[in-house]
Amino acid sequence: MPNQTFFNLPEEKRERITEAAIREFSAYPFAQVSIARIIEQAGIPRGSFYQYFKNLKDLYKYIFKLAIEKKLRYFEDKIPELHGDSFDFFKTLRKLFVVGIEFAQEHPELLALGDRFIKDINLQLREEVLAEQNSKSLNIYGEMLRKGYELGQLDPAMDFTAALLMMQALNIAFTDAYLSLSLNSQGSILEDSRYQDLIDKMLYLLAHGLEKRVISNE
Repeated sequence: MPNQTFFNLPEEKRERITEAAIREFSAYPFAQVSIARIIEQAGIPRGSFYQYFKNLKDLYKYIFKLAIEKKLRYFEDKIPELHGDSFDFFKTLRKLFVVGIEFAQEHPELLALGDRFIKDINLQLREEVLAEQNSKSLNIYGEMLRKGYELGQLDPAMDFTAALLMMQALNIAFTDAYLSLSLNSQGSILEDSRYQDLIDKMLYLLAHGLEKRVISNE
């Protein structure tokens, strides 16, 4: 986490630093990130950087924390069903994926940051960040699964951990699909029937599995 000196800065200066860091981290793998470029864009001297952060990794973890918290607040505002009486596991999950793309469209810099993180070859750094922050993003999926169990909407024999990892993997898959489709889309990806169709097909697989069902004539 940043030193208290950073939090004592005026809000405008803090935002200038974080925005410069987001641009840098979303544009380059961590090994190629430059403190020089960050401080140049933020308009601060190099000495000030080390008054605010221990090192580049400290800044990276902080930026990732801000990104996750912003996305979670967005979900809470856009999907009241997460905590309401109208909760339906698969309908709410579908909306979660759609709203996730809405967030990506409104915050392309954070989408790029997340995509860069997933593809970074620095596995140790990824593990450190995930250990500190991933529990927050997984918590939404975990709460949904527990609620689905409690309401009898899910198979009680289904393994919780396996289901949790599957939902996280789907989130990554939809992000990749969004990035791929958006390159060839002239308008909003949310209006692209291919993406909507992909969500429905993936959720069908999640709900029904791949195994062929044999219909008995008895």
